Amino acid sequence: MKSLEKITSVRLAEILTERAVVSSEVITDALYAQDKHGEPFVQVLVSGGHITEWDLAKIVTENFNLPFLMAGNYQISEEAKKRLPKEVLFKYTMVPLDVFGDIVCVSMPVMLPFDEIQRIQKEHNCDVFPYVGLISENKKVLADMHKDYGQWLEQDGKRREEDAKKRAQSSPGKTAGDWMSIFDAGDAAIQTKKPSPGDKPTSGSSLAMGVFDAGDAAIQDAKKKPGGAPGTPPPPPKK
Repeated sequence: MKSLEKITSVRLAEILTERAVVSSEVITDALYAQDKHGEPFVQVLVSGGHITEWDLAKIVTENFNLPFLMAGNYQISEEAKKRLPKEVLFKYTMVPLDVFGDIVCVSMPVMLPFDEIQRIQKEHNCDVFPYVGLISENKKVLADMHKDYGQWLEQDGKRREEDAKKRAQSSPGKTAGDWMSIFDAGDAAIQTKKPSPGDKPTSGSSLAMGVFDAGDAAIQDAKKKPGGAPGTPPPPPKK
């Protein structure tokens, strides 16, 4: 599916910003948590109570043209259960549904970014066809499929808590607010750009995309430098 390339956390962040359903500060914190600590963007928003998984699933299905499916209502094939290792399913909170040749149909925990889908395809020699699912539903189905999922989930939760404590102790001064400065830089680049005669008015949607594009480019530049986390934001890309 070529359209899978459009499924990114940054694009979803743009959509949420355009609709003003989640504050920009929360979105930035969630993007930071994903990029710096590997916390899934979607799950950070839902677990933090900033948006319900139902509302988020509706937004994803509408804007990425993906089908919705409750994993518990599907008769999962035996071949699908064996196609991907359970460690992969646990890690991504993903439920296998069916297999058609090299195509593996799966239920996502609302959304998996394209880079993660691509990684799964490459490592397991398959083409993933994703359905939008619910995080809570996928966890329930995985628990029914694998009796050790509950134990894995508990251990993973403890690991995340320990990692969070270590990060707080090692760098108490660094917060997602530092990351916010990068998006501020992107926003400043958009706001200070003077229109030339004959330029068309910029829509709210285009403006939001420009801010996130600039901020995302700045993030990628910052990650290439020693330390990875930004302090003073690098200059935003020229428009």
